[in-house]
Amino acid sequence: MHLSGFSLLALGAATVNAFRDTSPFFLASTSEILATPASIKTATSLLDDLSSTLSTCPSDYYVVAFQPGVHSTDFATSHSAPRLGAKMTGQDKAIRSSAIVHEVAGMLDAKQVQSMIEKSCGAGSTVVDGASGSYPSSFGEEPQVIAVNFPILSLGSDRAQQLSDNDGLLADIVDRIPSSKKYTILYVTSPREFQDSESPVYHSDDNTYQDPVHMELKRDYSAHGYRVDSASNKSLFQEYQYFTPGIFMGLIASFFFVAVLYVGFSALTSLQVPYAAFEKDTSPNAQKKQQ
Repeated sequence: MHLSGFSLLALGAATVNAFRDTSPFFLASTSEILATPASIKTATSLLDDLSSTLSTCPSDYYVVAFQPGVHSTDFATSHSAPRLGAKMTGQDKAIRSSAIVHEVAGMLDAKQVQSMIEKSCGAGSTVVDGASGSYPSSFGEEPQVIAVNFPILSLGSDRAQQLSDNDGLLADIVDRIPSSKKYTILYVTSPREFQDSESPVYHSDDNTYQDPVHMELKRDYSAHGYRVDSASNKSLFQEYQYFTPGIFMGLIASFFFVAVLYVGFSALTSLQVPYAAFEKDTSPNAQKKQQ
């Protein structure tokens, strides 16, 4: 399950640009967990898998980190989340299980994951506000779900730094867990919003109790989305994939076809028949044989 060379989602570089309304999911644990990595899964399917995997309560602590407003491309470099990357790639020797789902289609609710673990394992819960950066100095000895809620990533130039800072806070929280206890990190994300697509976040039809501050932030967030995306300086070869697995297989098949055609044509042209074979034999011996 361990992955080599951290560009957390560089393994799925061939498909990261194919889905804009998806976001990744990461799992790392000091327990033996049969978690299966995948390129793409629906949120419903992933939740069912987590429910089945964690129903045995393999760990003492479960850190459910929620990072909204990200895309697979945010984790394309080793500097995106280096501490989480160390756990995902085997650099942290305490980690015994890890899995990545590169593209989660739909919204995986971190609170639903938290509730599922609390119900299955009878664990308590501690909520940490990632925006304030404050958290308890210890989490006790009892089974615990530590819910870390990070603020949505900005669309400005500080986006990468904010993601790295959140990664540092998550690492500090994990370091507070007693070394004698096993823990599992579930890094849940939600898709980044784009101006030309509908928000993947569910919004109730009844806006009576909707937070006006959240509404204002969402409008401001959407207003700047197109400008940041259009300002990309990536080349066409970075933005698009020109050499797909289908093209690769087609070239291999074409090579074998041309090779077989060449051998057959060479064999055909190498045939040598003397002109005398087509002439009538008028010798006396031939006439006697015919009689």
